[in-house]
Amino acid sequence: MKTISNRLLANCHYIFFFIFFIIGLLIYKDYGFNIDETFQRRSGFYWLNYLSNFFGLDKISLISSQKLNTSINFTEPWSDVYGIIFDVPVAIIEIIFSINEPLKIYEMRHFLTFIYFFVGIIFFYKILINRFDSKFLSLFGCLMLIITPRIFGDSFQNNKDIVFLAFFIISIFYGFKVFESYNLKNIIYFGVFSSIATSTRLFGLVFPASFLLIYLFMTLSNKKDLKLFKKISFYFLVYIFFLILHWPYLWSSPINNFLNFLNSVGNYGPGNVLFNGIFYNPKLVPYSYLSTWIVISTPILNLLMFFCGFLILSKFYLNKLLNVDVRKKTYDFWENINEKKDFYILILFVILFFAGSFFQVKHYNSWRMFYFLNFFIIYFSIFFINFSKSKINKKKQKYLSLILIAFIFLNIIKLFQYHPYQSIYFNQFTSKKFIEGFEVDYTGLSGIEFLRYVVNDNSNNKKIKIGINSWYPLWRMAELLPEKDRKRLIFLSNKNKENADYIYSNRIYDVNIYLDDKYNLSRNFEKQKQLMIDGALVYEIYKRKGL
Repeated sequence: MKTISNRLLANCHYIFFFIFFIIGLLIYKDYGFNIDETFQRRSGFYWLNYLSNFFGLDKISLISSQKLNTSINFTEPWSDVYGIIFDVPVAIIEIIFSINEPLKIYEMRHFLTFIYFFVGIIFFYKILINRFDSKFLSLFGCLMLIITPRIFGDSFQNNKDIVFLAFFIISIFYGFKVFESYNLKNIIYFGVFSSIATSTRLFGLVFPASFLLIYLFMTLSNKKDLKLFKKISFYFLVYIFFLILHWPYLWSSPINNFLNFLNSVGNYGPGNVLFNGIFYNPKLVPYSYLSTWIVISTPILNLLMFFCGFLILSKFYLNKLLNVDVRKKTYDFWENINEKKDFYILILFVILFFAGSFFQVKHYNSWRMFYFLNFFIIYFSIFFINFSKSKINKKKQKYLSLILIAFIFLNIIKLFQYHPYQSIYFNQFTSKKFIEGFEVDYTGLSGIEFLRYVVNDNSNNKKIKIGINSWYPLWRMAELLPEKDRKRLIFLSNKNKENADYIYSNRIYDVNIYLDDKYNLSRNFEKQKQLMIDGALVYEIYKRKGL
């Protein structure tokens, strides 16, 4: 019996990830359609067509061209620019397995998004066990990240920010490996994955920037290490080489196209952003935008432990900085490899948080583009737990464990409560009145639920006229319905919505009822249904009277 128990403990991480995978396999079809998914799919076939033409793969070129021509044509400034690390492989899978039904296509994309997240969590476990040498703490950290509601919800349908989170984590893992040994293998892996992270989201630029900063601190310890300088330089060569290699957009003119990309991303964004009850230009939101969103939509336990861990680490390295003896030729800024890793994580977080808060970055859709900051929230939390264990007795450790378990169960309950809308989660700090001042279903996940509702509610074969009482291209997800249902739907312009049978209301950006009366409803409509989760209004359905 004891042997079986020991084996279970030794293999608990395999059991953990097996259960996690099975859960994902069971529920990935539950999630709605993300507004960006059509663009992402088109981007995949655009680059597959480009690559197949470049390498002379005529058959693939023909198929990808057909797929491209039948997709929605986007004209956004960033269209057909992003890296290809997710979209092209998914496009290839769609072709290989002859997946033609729209619903099956997007369900497949949701499953693969989860797979990327799953791999990212495995590497997160490797990071934590590398740093803290504890299976319990490492698995607990993974569990904290997985059951963070907004991360959990996005892990099935957000194939930009979640994919970036995965490669962000993998890049940090190989950054840790580089610190342990500056051999060519580790440097190449770090260069490859940090370049992939950069082409997925430009925030990946933090890796070469922070790596250079770490090197500058290392010169305090050894100012004349020419070999180290060569190895650091080699990283930058690897990073730039692979960035260009896997990002075809850069092939024709790497520098100019990269600068154009920077400019185009900065110019994109919605017309208005709803934040704390006020509509802002995306570039003119208050400096508190990012921090406010983190505070109101992150589980309380995660927040508390994060702040504690961050303060402890910050105080530790601040004291080291203040005690630097400038008279010495060298100075040991860290005493061991773990301190070096912690300092690297601290540097990464400070750079990214302050860049996201105070630089002219366009903010919209809550803080989804900064969801990778959850890595730091959990990392600092685990650091705090590990630190606390060494400072308190066994009795207090038991109390601490009970508190942690209680909060974990509370988070799991929230996952069930919000399912499948975990992406709109707000924590216990927020009231219903407060939530009304923020965007909720900003990617329109509820749109397909609305369409299915009106089709079932109107069971005859008559045409159904649909109006939209907000800004949202609802017609995009009509293709996910069976053809017989899809043909029944008639989408009206906002000006003609008074002639609709049903009206969908989804409070996101550009819905400023105080400045624009185009979203007002006549008395000919009555509320048929609404979805309210824990004080957050997801959507409303209005039906024409007498229908």
